[in-house]
Amino acid sequence: MSSIVRLVRYCLVSRAGRTLLQQSRFASGNVSLAVLVFSVIVLSMTSCIGAMVALRQVWAAEDQQARASSCSLMDTLDEWKRLLATTPRLRFEERPITTKVKKVITQKGRKKTITRVLTHHVLSRQEIALAVVDTRTCTVSEHRYWLSTEDIALANQLRASFLENPGDVPRFYPSNPREDLDVYVNWWNSFNSDLSLRSRHAPHDTADVYIVVANKYLVPNSRLAYASDQTGTKYSDIIYVPYSKALHDKSLIDAGRAFLNTHVAQAFEELRARQVESRAFPGLLVTDTMCENFIKNLFVNEHSDPRWMLTAEDNGRWVAERYLVILGANKERAFRFTYSRTGALGIGQIMPETYAHVVASYPEARLIRDVDLGRVEIRNAIKASILVCDDHLAVVIDRIERSPPDSRERNRSLFDAKSEEEIEEIRAAIYNGGPGKYLPATGSISTQVQETVDFVKKFRLIRDLALFE
Repeated sequence: MSSIVRLVRYCLVSRAGRTLLQQSRFASGNVSLAVLVFSVIVLSMTSCIGAMVALRQVWAAEDQQARASSCSLMDTLDEWKRLLATTPRLRFEERPITTKVKKVITQKGRKKTITRVLTHHVLSRQEIALAVVDTRTCTVSEHRYWLSTEDIALANQLRASFLENPGDVPRFYPSNPREDLDVYVNWWNSFNSDLSLRSRHAPHDTADVYIVVANKYLVPNSRLAYASDQTGTKYSDIIYVPYSKALHDKSLIDAGRAFLNTHVAQAFEELRARQVESRAFPGLLVTDTMCENFIKNLFVNEHSDPRWMLTAEDNGRWVAERYLVILGANKERAFRFTYSRTGALGIGQIMPETYAHVVASYPEARLIRDVDLGRVEIRNAIKASILVCDDHLAVVIDRIERSPPDSRERNRSLFDAKSEEEIEEIRAAIYNGGPGKYLPATGSISTQVQETVDFVKKFRLIRDLALFE
């Protein structure tokens, strides 16, 4: 009965329902149950079907949250990650790649071309293990599937090109022929993919009955900075909690916020204790030239999809909270394995040459010298991002001071007139695209590169959300 009432109420606020009420002059008065039922009956079939579909989607989202809460997913994530750690290693298969290499040699005074055949092996398919909760019984089980590396490459290309994934790749082939659950890709990003599962024997069950709470994913050792993570000879298993709407819970959002608050505060304190001076503002400590919330907002920005953020109806809150959920669920490991296409790594997505530069430029900070390890060790990576912000702004100010004499004073005045918020936006732009993104002659941020333009727009939205106030 409650479902009928909810459907009636939904239909009444639909376009057809409002029109009917206006024509009947009931819109401003009390409507009896009989009138409500009658209104639903006279609504067009198309309108009612649309109402039912939309309402079912709303209920599914609500039910998914309720089921997740009833199973105490937030309290048992670590337990289920440990479960995956105790199961057998992931399997993989390789295929040989043969390459012919020609080389000219001199033998007995005569030149001769010889051909050598070189063979190396690459992945052809790999297993993935999913820790899946049945929200009806709150039981967890492991389910394994094979993924084709060609499918994975195609899915990565589609995501990087901001294209739809109509083929639902990569396709998940069950390792167990008796597997009951089929996997559907909502959004692919390797170990942080949003997946849905449905039972083959109960195809009418809603997709939220089964929730992926963790996965075990195969990664080449060359992509792992920590030696302790390299548990295999060539490839290793990592365990990760991927984002899903079922985990978009206040407790995980708060956990992510608390984690970031704590580690950013400690990074600032360590730089302050070492008396690391600003190169942008000589005579001041670097920690006195920017606020902690700026760095936190910068990290949220780095890991927020511009398409989602800039088109969101809630000013990007869901996208920003998504970042905090991932951080709350995975803690130090949240961005330990996060490489970009260009080679940026870690929570701050710092490029290797940029990291090496700040290590050399701020020796008193005593950053980890290893370029890869330094970008993924959470506290060190935060300190590195703070110093990148300072270093890039120092370059901007130096270029202003090196302006031609006839424009130097004007360029200096344009920069000095900037508000604290505008300086933050300049920092965001040059963190994303380098010091050249600030134009001294106009006192503005360059609009030549859309990625940087969008990065600054996102930063403003995230700052306005006041996530850390």
